[in-house]
Amino acid sequence: MMRIVPAVFWVCLLTAISAQGGGFPPSLDPGCLEPDENNTDLFCPGDLGYGCYKIPTMLQTVDGTLLAMIEARKFSCDDHGYVDLVLRRSTDQGETWLAPKLMYSNSTDAHWTTVGDGNFVQDTDTGKIWLLHTRNNSHLFISFSDDDGLTWSSPVNVTTTLKKNIDGSVGTGHDGGRQLSAGPHKGRILIPTYSGGPYTIYSDDHGVTWKMGDLVPAEHYVEGSSAGEWTLAETGSFTEEGTPILLASVRNSPNIPEDVTGKGFRLQSLSRDGGVTWGDVWEVKELPEPIRGCEGSMVFHPATQKLYFSHPDPSLGLFRNTMKVWSSDNMGATWEDHTVVWKLSAGYSSMVVLNGTGDIGIFYDRNNHSMAIFEAQSVSFARFKAREGRW
Repeated sequence: MMRIVPAVFWVCLLTAISAQGGGFPPSLDPGCLEPDENNTDLFCPGDLGYGCYKIPTMLQTVDGTLLAMIEARKFSCDDHGYVDLVLRRSTDQGETWLAPKLMYSNSTDAHWTTVGDGNFVQDTDTGKIWLLHTRNNSHLFISFSDDDGLTWSSPVNVTTTLKKNIDGSVGTGHDGGRQLSAGPHKGRILIPTYSGGPYTIYSDDHGVTWKMGDLVPAEHYVEGSSAGEWTLAETGSFTEEGTPILLASVRNSPNIPEDVTGKGFRLQSLSRDGGVTWGDVWEVKELPEPIRGCEGSMVFHPATQKLYFSHPDPSLGLFRNTMKVWSSDNMGATWEDHTVVWKLSAGYSSMVVLNGTGDIGIFYDRNNHSMAIFEAQSVSFARFKAREGRW
């Protein structure tokens, strides 16, 4: 196993921990990264008066519109504070983007509310887009848009009915809202959520009523624990009854290693009943996690019949850097390298299969440092080929 010079290790490590701690870090300097031919910056520090943007989530509607949703954090990059949900739309597959619009806010300069953790899914039968989000990381709200994301309904508090651990925190996977494509539960809409562990909220009646699925089983990895953030996707395989087999990809949170690196790996589980219950969790040795873990995105491509997973590829198993995409043609049993989207520091991401070209679009945060001990400077949109694994 690789060892690091102790002084260098601890300087870097302590810097990373302090940057990610609960001390209310300041906003970033205004401005985007230098222009890059492969990336379109959608949100940068200072835009609209917000000092920091985090937690990218993207949806492609049945009309082909791309919705890029972000947490706009006004005074800092902290997870708690003056945080709003903001949206940008593209009607030409990401070639151009309309101006940002505020979705939800509940803050004033004197009274702050954290409105974030958004995750959405479209019911292709009705066209309605359902959005699940949180307030102050403790209350769940659901709302919808019936005009392709132009406007949104007043959110309804569903904490008492859809939050499992009523006294704990709650969040969404930020990615992976899905609708089942076939089988006896065809049309079921699901949104990955976590509270006391990962689970789905789902509806079989077009959003009239919602239920909670069972928890994804806890893993038993001695170097970390499930952080809750997760995503799911169909795998291209089906049960005998025709139900799509679903794959869950769950964030692991490896502890700080003792002298050695590379101890964290992504966690996976399969569902054979449409996302209500999940099988045993296993570690994926091809998909490393950085210290404390990171969110990831996963999509199934109907043309290539492969799963694609985007996530940092941490140097030495430590920090969030190198936005990489892996692919799998066997329901996530094994993964192989597909492409590198960004070679320097990067964190959260969200992917969609673009209707027009079959390329994959990715909405992710990035910076121009070699190690992600800094907050992301730009939240950007890029695209890559699904077949060739290149730009």
